[in-house]
Amino acid sequence: MKKELLNNEIHQKIISAAELFLKRDQGKPVNLIDAVDWMTQIAGSGDLNRVTDIYLYEEGFSETEKALKDTILHAITSIVAFEYQAQNFAYLENMIFANNSRQSDRALDYFLKIGRYHEKFKDSVLAFVEKNFDAFSENQLNISAFYLLKLYKKEKRVTDLFNKIRILYDKKHLKKENIPNASKEVDEASKEIKIGKVFSEILKGHPADNVVFSKYVFQEEFFEGVKLYKKHEPSATEEQLDAFVNILTIIADEMANLIHALAKNAMDAGFHLSDFDHYKVNPAIRTQLQQLIDMLEAKRAKAKDIANLCSAKAKISNSISNLLKKEEIGEDMLQLAKSFENVGSHAVAIKLYKSIMNDFQSESSRLSSGLFPEISYIDSRPEREIEIFETANAAHQKLTAQDSSEDTPRTAKEEDLVHDVEPSEEEFENTPAKADNSLFARIKRLFRELDNPF
Repeated sequence: MKKELLNNEIHQKIISAAELFLKRDQGKPVNLIDAVDWMTQIAGSGDLNRVTDIYLYEEGFSETEKALKDTILHAITSIVAFEYQAQNFAYLENMIFANNSRQSDRALDYFLKIGRYHEKFKDSVLAFVEKNFDAFSENQLNISAFYLLKLYKKEKRVTDLFNKIRILYDKKHLKKENIPNASKEVDEASKEIKIGKVFSEILKGHPADNVVFSKYVFQEEFFEGVKLYKKHEPSATEEQLDAFVNILTIIADEMANLIHALAKNAMDAGFHLSDFDHYKVNPAIRTQLQQLIDMLEAKRAKAKDIANLCSAKAKISNSISNLLKKEEIGEDMLQLAKSFENVGSHAVAIKLYKSIMNDFQSESSRLSSGLFPEISYIDSRPEREIEIFETANAAHQKLTAQDSSEDTPRTAKEEDLVHDVEPSEEEFENTPAKADNSLFARIKRLFRELDNPF
């Protein structure tokens, strides 16, 4: 889409209004009367197909600076799109099926976003997807799945539609060869459990170097390995137990990396790993990891081994987040941050504590820009989530104060650890208009949403 094809007068008014909204959001003393007046004129102009063109241009083709672009997109979706009529949706629907993949994908993204922002449009948006998803491109199926999974409420209609899209995507586009499959087609040798033989060799005093475990049975190897560790812990020597732990840590790391990679591939396609039958993660693997971590902590084992196992557990938890409670993931991330702190990797620990604070802060606090202090907010977090936030906050303050006041000795190098786990990302969550849909109310929502763009 080319800029010269846009309605320049409307485009400039939107940009000017967005600039004022952004300045106010940044705490600068500006008067929003002009911005409100411009957006009111545009919303009531009846020429809203031109606004659709501007949205798609700004979203996918302009070089506007990100903060201003996000404000423009939010202003259009939150304020102007509320006034769309049937002809405006027909215009957008035609663009979704136009022979222009980049523009068509952004048209569908905008279409689904409108249905999420404004409750009055949700049914018609879902009806359009239900009727037409068979004709969607691979990217459009991904976009639809993402919105249904992450942004729309978990209602039966939404869930059913998501499952239909998942099945279609699986059938048409999923590269199943990239996903381990422990079915009967896999060679039996690939499913052999080796950990028992490895531990037996260690107990005989033989080295256990260069052992390769099959990716098809990482979980089974680890389950059996923890069982054997418990059995031999009372009688084995410290040297033998160290060798056991080393093997179990290697398996845990390789298992976590595989699960994380598969989960990322699934998420890139708009799904969860658990949506596919080709590789199933047993959530009980987290319990086994925790049991081993607890045993090592009780015997004051090497902090590096504990940190590596904590990293594996946190990575797996983030990979199956849809199967867990938020507090379970938070507890694993707290444990990981503490383990990095214990090995002296304070920079990594500070980063992790900060990520936990971001994920577990009060929703109303996170969404509020402070522009409307007369609005009161309620902390609706469960007690355990508040505790996780406060624990991370206290640890973060302690470490940042310590690092700024003294040269903290490092007991281990960060590169000695296996792999850091990526901090969990917040799920996008914007509240659609329900009771109050006045222009001023929509502008207030616009500012609350600026801190959490799509």
